[in-house]
Amino acid sequence: MADSIKITFPKDGILVYPALQRPDTKFDPLGAYKADVKISREAAKPYMSKIQERAKAHVGKPLKASENSVWKAEVDDEGNETGNLIFSIRVKNRVGKDGKTWDRRPLLIDAKKKPVDVNPWGGTVARVQAEIYEWEFGGKKGISLQPVVVQILDLVTGKGREPELDDFDEEDGFADEGVDTDDFDDESDGSDDSGSDDEAGDY
Repeated sequence: MADSIKITFPKDGILVYPALQRPDTKFDPLGAYKADVKISREAAKPYMSKIQERAKAHVGKPLKASENSVWKAEVDDEGNETGNLIFSIRVKNRVGKDGKTWDRRPLLIDAKKKPVDVNPWGGTVARVQAEIYEWEFGGKKGISLQPVVVQILDLVTGKGREPELDDFDEEDGFADEGVDTDDFDDESDGSDDSGSDDEAGDY
């Protein structure tokens, strides 16, 4: 296998159904991290060229549209192409030689390059760095992209969404009368130390 080659996508990329705080276990019990990113077709040209260059060296030919799982055209609800491409950037967890799960979560950093523990939802603006992974299995060869670093530039999460209560009326029944807190001292310094966001992403 050739030396590791990384590509860093533009800073205006849009995450599509990401799984970055916790792995997605829908199709794999060990889970997979996902940093699929959407950029314009025009901006994508140099990245496609670099990937095809590696495909020619590893597979022996460029990726054909019918067998290309690295990127796809985005389409709207009517099935029309939008002019954007979505790059599939994913990595599966594995079991190490010691029998323990190898957590392959990519590094998440903020705009100032500091590590963060957040749960980005689809629509988050991010710059994604990916490794071009050259694989061979069952006599077949291929190319995939694996996330290495994701820089969050405009975070979208599930917090802050107001619940829709229009379909509810006030009813007779349980009503919270409040909790007696006289026996507790207020030791809060006003900061939010709730830790990481445990709400699930939109995938």
